[in-house]
Amino acid sequence: MFAGEGADSQLVTLKVNSTQRTLMRQLGLPEQITVRLVRLTLSSGETEVLITSLLDEKMYPTAEFGDLYFVRWGSETFYDLLKNRLLLENFTGRTVAAVEQDFHATIYISGLQTLLTQEANQTLQAKSHANRYPQKVNQAVSFNAIKNHVFDLFVSQPDEDLLLAELTQLFLMKPTLIRQGRSVPRPKPSTARSLRFHKRFKKICF
Repeated sequence: MFAGEGADSQLVTLKVNSTQRTLMRQLGLPEQITVRLVRLTLSSGETEVLITSLLDEKMYPTAEFGDLYFVRWGSETFYDLLKNRLLLENFTGRTVAAVEQDFHATIYISGLQTLLTQEANQTLQAKSHANRYPQKVNQAVSFNAIKNHVFDLFVSQPDEDLLLAELTQLFLMKPTLIRQGRSVPRPKPSTARSLRFHKRFKKICF
């Protein structure tokens, strides 16, 4: 499909390989699933192939998957947030309890950030008409603010309204611009350069 061959929408059956078949039976999981491959041409001219469980082509036309995938993009970037911004996989221990504790704490903090930044996002949205592009809270700024104030938020600050007001002011700093349809080519760095960045230069904001 990447080579431009065949239809833009095709149903494919994926089967479990022989080494995993016994495990699938033990877990009560299906040994094969049917998915739909949808081919799209991006504005850059590149070909993109999506895999979906929406099998009905009449109900879900191929032409609509570009806009549909954009709607899902928030979910995709949330996984990126958990893994790269909050370093979900950087567990503090090797036991099941430690992994579960880190996982639930990370999800909790991400939910807390969403709730605490609502007022700031509403403020930025209200003045979007005065800007060339709409704005939203910068996640690097908001998570860093929560990291430095989260304990005060729960225990040491008697005036919750005052603390929330202070956090909102911090969230409003350096907002991110929302540029729909933006496409910026990103050169792929070498493995050595990428490793050097993550070991020595990457800023861990939380």
